[in-house]
Amino acid sequence: MKNPKVIEDALKVDGARVTLPVGEAITKTVFTPEYVAKARRSWNNFHFQMGGDHALYYSMHLQEFMYSSESAPSMEYRPLERNIRPEIRNVRQQTSKGDITLEEYMNDPLYRAQGMMMVHKGKVVYENYPGMRPTDRHLTSSTGKITCGLVIAQLIKEGKIDVKKNIADYIPDLKSTAWDGVTVYSVANMCTALDNEETIEHILQPDSAVTRFLAACAGSPRATTGKVEDWIDVARDQTKLPGDEKQGEVMRYASINTAILTKLAENVENKNWGLIFEERVWSKVHARRSIIFPLSPTGFALPLGFVAVTLEDYTRFATMFTPSWNAVSSERIVDEDLLKLFYDNIDKDRYAKGAKIETSRQDFNEAAMGNAIQFDYIWEDGAMAKSGNLCQMIYTDPKRDFASVFFSTTPFVDGYGEFKAGAYQRAAAKMLNGE
Repeated sequence: MKNPKVIEDALKVDGARVTLPVGEAITKTVFTPEYVAKARRSWNNFHFQMGGDHALYYSMHLQEFMYSSESAPSMEYRPLERNIRPEIRNVRQQTSKGDITLEEYMNDPLYRAQGMMMVHKGKVVYENYPGMRPTDRHLTSSTGKITCGLVIAQLIKEGKIDVKKNIADYIPDLKSTAWDGVTVYSVANMCTALDNEETIEHILQPDSAVTRFLAACAGSPRATTGKVEDWIDVARDQTKLPGDEKQGEVMRYASINTAILTKLAENVENKNWGLIFEERVWSKVHARRSIIFPLSPTGFALPLGFVAVTLEDYTRFATMFTPSWNAVSSERIVDEDLLKLFYDNIDKDRYAKGAKIETSRQDFNEAAMGNAIQFDYIWEDGAMAKSGNLCQMIYTDPKRDFASVFFSTTPFVDGYGEFKAGAYQRAAAKMLNGE
């Protein structure tokens, strides 16, 4: 990330820079009442994204700053079995620091890793908590979009949603806007041809559609008016891209698509998101703790990124996509037909024209082939992954019966930001499969 003046100014705010090692989040001794009060006064989405000292607190205490709902797990908590494979620590990948092991990566202060877990054939084969406790809930950032993607896939499979239909047919608030005429398919696969792609230029523009939307979600005021907006009003103001690009042609990543899908699910089911996810997913998962969905100021759930869950519980979620689903849930939630639905939504041409293919090369040291229903990266071998801001990663590999989650609070400024967790996850899956 370049350092334009908007970044330089943001980094002058107390708590925006990195001075605390992530290990401080384990003892929590630095999180004094004075520290928390300063973090509260400075709270806004952009300050959070600086990834500094305050972000370290926000990442694991988000419900203190935003209203939230929760989805409760199964009443039967079932600890995951362990089969620790020490050799995973020695898996190597190429980084800016050279060819280094996973153990070196996890302990290097540059990468600000807080936790990683890997599950193979339903058993934990690797776990490391350098910057959090096993019982801590951590922000998932955009990896949380997969919770919404799964529910949308279920509703499509059940025939409750027709992907060819106009999204405005399901969400009347979007009638007579730029969304009117955009299909459910285009929203689910982030190829709407609307001018809301989350580029650096848009993120750093104080009054862009992207900045306005994220501010509305976090309860931060709009730069030009000083008022906190409702996210749906921001959605209604979206415009089409200049030029002749048509929907479906290019993947352009935009979190507002996930908000639209969440509203779609609520309208179809006539229930709030937290209850939908609890009934359809989390109540069937033998998790330790509830999953938290923070809310916008108007009470709208935000699975687009503002989601808090323990590392082990989120790895359980990733494991639902593997043949060892019965290690984590009482019934099969992601069956073969549902997996096929994700794969059937892949369009290689759409993906090749977008920015995520290059991001996959950076994060995994190899290119993915496509995206589908909120997954950013899908490979020819069927593995799927989703990344999130401040360097989060969820990876699931049905063929290799492998799942993994990585949590960190890594800024994209001050020399930080290299993100190789996905490369280690994918390499470990291959190694465990004898490749």
